[in-house]
Amino acid sequence: MPGDFVVSGAFQNIAGQPINANYSATTAEILPSLGRNLSGGTRTATVPLIAPNTLFEARRNQLDLRLSKRFRMRSSGRLQLNLDLYNATNGNSIVLRNDAYGPAWGTPLSVLDGRLLQISGTMTF
Repeated sequence: MPGDFVVSGAFQNIAGQPINANYSATTAEILPSLGRNLSGGTRTATVPLIAPNTLFEARRNQLDLRLSKRFRMRSSGRLQLNLDLYNATNGNSIVLRNDAYGPAWGTPLSVLDGRLLQISGTMTF
């Protein structure tokens, strides 16, 4: 680009997190059908209520942009100033959710970080 400007970007379109519903069944709940205690001293068994990898959150989109300006220095050096904008669209996709079946099931534990502006530079000499 004119004026020693450089523009770059990265767009990510990532599959959404799987939606799981895992129930922790206790020995007392399993004993009548199994006819014995769980082996190995285990007190609970995890039972998937939704078949794994059948339901997913919405896809996660993220756009990162960079604008750089290069400056030539007197003694064969170079200075590059950068302006980075991460998550330019300010998406809030779910990254991690509570999969334990119960009152908090499906509660987001982590979402995509908000828009972030960063200024940086590099000097080469």
